[in-house]
Amino acid sequence: MIYWLTFGSSLLLCWLSLPLIRKYSFKAGWVSLPRTDRWHRTPTPTMGGIAIFLAVFSGLFLALIFLVFLTPASSAKELPAPGVLFKAWGFLIGSIFIFFLGWYDDVKHISPPAKLIGQIIAAAIVISLGYTTHFFTPKISNNLVAQLPNTVLTFIWLVGITNAINLLDNMDGLAGGISFITTLLLGYLFWRAGNYSLVLVCAAISGSLIGFLIFNYPPASIFMGDSGSMFLGFTLACLAIVRQPQASNVFAVLGVPTLLFLLPILDTILVALTRLLRGESPLQGGRDHTSHRLIAFGLTEHQTLWFLYATAIFSGVVAIAIEAIGYWLSLVLVPVVVVGLALMAAYLGGMKLSEPGLSPKSDQGQPVLALNPAARRRNPLMRVIVNLTYKRRILEVILDFVIIVLAFYMAFLTRYSLQLSNIRLVLFSQALPVVLVVTYLVLFLNSIYKGVWRYISTDDFLQYLKAAIIAAMFSAGCVYLLYYLNTEVQKTSPWTAYSPTLFLLYAIFLFLGLSATRSSFKVLDRFAVMRNRKTGERVVILGTGSTGEMALRWILMNPEMNYHPIGFIEEDPLLAGRTIHGVAILGDMQLLSSLLAEQQVDGVILVQGSTMQASCADAVKLAQEKGCWVRRFSLEFELME
Repeated sequence: MIYWLTFGSSLLLCWLSLPLIRKYSFKAGWVSLPRTDRWHRTPTPTMGGIAIFLAVFSGLFLALIFLVFLTPASSAKELPAPGVLFKAWGFLIGSIFIFFLGWYDDVKHISPPAKLIGQIIAAAIVISLGYTTHFFTPKISNNLVAQLPNTVLTFIWLVGITNAINLLDNMDGLAGGISFITTLLLGYLFWRAGNYSLVLVCAAISGSLIGFLIFNYPPASIFMGDSGSMFLGFTLACLAIVRQPQASNVFAVLGVPTLLFLLPILDTILVALTRLLRGESPLQGGRDHTSHRLIAFGLTEHQTLWFLYATAIFSGVVAIAIEAIGYWLSLVLVPVVVVGLALMAAYLGGMKLSEPGLSPKSDQGQPVLALNPAARRRNPLMRVIVNLTYKRRILEVILDFVIIVLAFYMAFLTRYSLQLSNIRLVLFSQALPVVLVVTYLVLFLNSIYKGVWRYISTDDFLQYLKAAIIAAMFSAGCVYLLYYLNTEVQKTSPWTAYSPTLFLLYAIFLFLGLSATRSSFKVLDRFAVMRNRKTGERVVILGTGSTGEMALRWILMNPEMNYHPIGFIEEDPLLAGRTIHGVAILGDMQLLSSLLAEQQVDGVILVQGSTMQASCADAVKLAQEKGCWVRRFSLEFELME
């Protein structure tokens, strides 16, 4: 009952106080005016964080009153004692400090360096109270020595997540919704671990966020401001640090918090890298976040919001599953999820975004992600980043490191029926360096790093298959040779330690990894094309064949043309009813007249060199009679003199 009391009271107080805060904000001038780098089009109050803050602490205060004065003696043993609560809630002192820092920033607009110093002070308060990660403790026997890297990691985590949630507050309902999902997941982890003191904190935060989202869901009538986003980010980051995992493996200690906050982390990295590449400061505002890129991808604002909600839920469920599934499987699950979402972020990083001042739903602006040569020359750091990412393909090499390790590990895991012992893990560790070196050499010699992902073809897949087979064969040969030369290992057959089946599985998983990652951009392009072709001028393509297929692909690859192909007209009766890239072949010329009248066709595209060439004159005349425009599509090489 106390948990529902805390949740309900926080929700009710936030819901009731927001209209009052909104009204006072207009009088005090605490509003965000419309800007080219923001979504809203009307002045909107920015002090919703005050309601969230007050609702959270009011809910916790009522919970404390309930425990002290109203708890029956029979159930007192099942609830946390007041003294335990004060000890467990000590980190909230830092949350209070960060709230007032954010509130002062909303009112006075302090500089980014001053805000960063304040965040470091808040983190120092929490760390001085004894709240730090224990990531390095099991790895360093001396607790005093381990405390230094633990403290540094805690500073980075608290400040980083605070700013990640702050940056995520770029669309109505986004930061509040993601924070609500993260709070629920953390609350579940605390409840499962029996830490009911922190369940109360999660109940208070989730209740206040529900009350806030009633007013912040698009179109928002109030924003949370820095006071709300920094308070939520810092408090949730503290809760992730306070959580004591049930398992002691690396993914339970560090992987679970990372997955819980994976969306804001990736969004922050994406924004920072793309702005550095453009020669801009990562600290400035802009419409280049993940949410804005999904709008450019073709989603509506509400679809974008719910897609990001679903992404946060998915990564959170994976985080929870880590402690439930076996340790060996978690070593596979985490990299797959992180790489998958990172590839999605990398794809969105290349989306064409509108120029400032255009409608957020417009895709007619020029790309703003083009590299700025002058800025690149001025900024040595950016010059290094560009060289590494574009010229040296270092990010692709790093990705392949994950793929190779994961493929070889999956081969071991599959070969031994998802069960690995310490002996098998030693065998894996001994062979992995050899497999890495051999595979990298094979990938390089087979020109795998010269391909452009967005234009992947069947020839590329055959190249990946060839490289995977050669890498597995040469890896097996080198591992067997080194096994024979190693006098320290037991003189058993290498076929027993490293069976041929193991390397066959490695070839399969390596091929799947190379194919899946490098075709990801093509697949996402396909989804974007499918969405974009649902709008625009309705056109009929006259003629199929290779040129007709090329005309359709040209339309689908260039959504700025604003064409929606509804079908082909083709004289060959054997092709009627079939599809090309999802667009149907409707019939012959006899169908064109009724099609132009009934389907509200805007234009006809004539394909030069098709089997319909003889019918072009009739098609032009018929289209003009129906009020449709006619354009010709041709592919030719023009001699320049």
